[in-house]
Amino acid sequence: MFGRRARRRDKREQRRKIRQIFRELRSNRTGRVPSPLHPPGDPPRGLDASGHPLLPDWWGMVGGQLATWIALGPSFLPRSWWMTAASVSLSQLYGYALGFSARTARIGIAALVRSRLPQERLPAQLGHQLAKLTTPWQIVLLSGLVLGTVTALVNSMNRQREIARLVDKEPPTPRIQLLGLTAGTASSMAVLLGVRLFRLQSWGTRQLLKRYLPAIAVPFSGSATTLGLLYLLNRSFLWNRLVEQIQASALVNNLKPLPDRTPPTQPERSGSAASLEPFGTLGRHGKAVVSDGPRAKDISRFTGEAAKEPVRAYVGLRATVTIEEAARRAVRELKRAGGFRRKHLCIYIGTGTGWLNDWSMGAMEFLTKGDCAMVSLQYTVLPSAFAIMLDRKSPQTTGRALYEAVTVELEKIPLSERPKLYMSGESLGAFGGLAEFTDARDMTERLDGAVWAGTPQFSPIWQELTDGRTAGSSVIRPRIRDGEMIRFSNRLGDLPRSNAGTSYAPWGPKRFIFMQHPSDPIVWWNVPLIWREPEWMTEPRGHDVTEHMTWWPWVTFWQIAADMPASIQTKGGHAHRYYEEYVAAWAEVLGVDADVDALIEAIRPFIRPH
Repeated sequence: MFGRRARRRDKREQRRKIRQIFRELRSNRTGRVPSPLHPPGDPPRGLDASGHPLLPDWWGMVGGQLATWIALGPSFLPRSWWMTAASVSLSQLYGYALGFSARTARIGIAALVRSRLPQERLPAQLGHQLAKLTTPWQIVLLSGLVLGTVTALVNSMNRQREIARLVDKEPPTPRIQLLGLTAGTASSMAVLLGVRLFRLQSWGTRQLLKRYLPAIAVPFSGSATTLGLLYLLNRSFLWNRLVEQIQASALVNNLKPLPDRTPPTQPERSGSAASLEPFGTLGRHGKAVVSDGPRAKDISRFTGEAAKEPVRAYVGLRATVTIEEAARRAVRELKRAGGFRRKHLCIYIGTGTGWLNDWSMGAMEFLTKGDCAMVSLQYTVLPSAFAIMLDRKSPQTTGRALYEAVTVELEKIPLSERPKLYMSGESLGAFGGLAEFTDARDMTERLDGAVWAGTPQFSPIWQELTDGRTAGSSVIRPRIRDGEMIRFSNRLGDLPRSNAGTSYAPWGPKRFIFMQHPSDPIVWWNVPLIWREPEWMTEPRGHDVTEHMTWWPWVTFWQIAADMPASIQTKGGHAHRYYEEYVAAWAEVLGVDADVDALIEAIRPFIRPH
């Protein structure tokens, strides 16, 4: 019996020694190969004690949680689940990177201190004593972070209801916000796992290549090889396939027929029997442009006076025709339809898909009693969001080509018989139209007037006017001198007075209006948001923007970027939806004293989505 007990004690002692050996291995007390993610000399502690290469860094987790609180803060628009997910994920990765960088800096400082102090002044067991204290504090801190995230989520739901009220939308439900937070966090974890796998792959590649490369090249060989392979894979396969898929999808959408749109019967319109541009070549939005809108009889019914048939000249996108050639075709079509015999001629620059605002065209046609003509062309099939990233030159080329082709024809007409020349564009169209002019003075000298809406702030003329505004006026609604030539508007009713409530000077012979909603992310988004607080965020907020919106590095950039796709899903008068404001704007530019409210109701039946 005593022999059995002795054998059991021996076995227990053997198991204890084995466990001790494994503890020493995990504590890096023996000569094990250092982990590719945990440098030697800084053994993992507390919740990082496992040293597992696929587990996230503790400091990074803290930074990611703090960034989550900020990401749940308000921006311009109420968020769908995917908007919340995008903002949360990108912000968490940013916070994680900051936390991980702080940990790396701590390791470096600690190593420097150890190298400067005599070893006998450093207690041998200090690191293990700290390790015992770290885990409880980490648990307490983690609990606090989770509680903070719950609080931030609840506060976010309140802010979303406020924003929805300001922009006249239905507020998102709590379930949508919770889904977005969950999806964003899952996406962040997937990205971090991918980064960890990349580092493991780089480390393994480095261990393999160290047999064949000089010592000086080994530290960078693993990352360089892995990055090179990933770049080739993405550039030659994934990215090209993605771009091809986007373009193919856009091309299909461009060819989709619109319901209840038929070729016009009026010869003054492209796509008619008399037109040089067949209806089937005009593209999805081009067909809507020539099919919709008021005719002479509709204008006469409203005004009680005789009206002319408005001219609408439009050229669709063709693969074998350059933008310059398309502009010449558009002017040829404009001339055929009698556009140069009208009193007012407007060059419209469309958005990425060739879309033009029906409110803008209809307002001009009613206010001029049909004595007007418009000309435009389609320069790409890509939606504006993709065109900004993949093809920003085409709208600029279109603006220049159309203006030059029109003015070449105008110069053939005696000065006394020439129509007044205007331009108009919205969003990417405004950016493209303004590209023809070197500065604001050049624009006012070469046009009789213009209406621009939702102009991206990377347009040089927008930047020039905003930077040179009258002292005391705001960025969201700058005052340009006395307002006798250029005015900015945030909403219907803004044009007679400045943001300070004072009246402008009387209009001069040339008039230019920039419409921009305070809640339009297309206008206020730009790359410097990553590192610099914009001036408009230091001013009182606009009428449809919450006062609780604040700037944070990196986070605000992605919050507003996430708002951009949703900016065309609001009602008119908010975000990137410019509707009834066009009526008042064109009345001012054309110098027509009109009953704006009555005219809005007259135009409304001719507005058809496309």
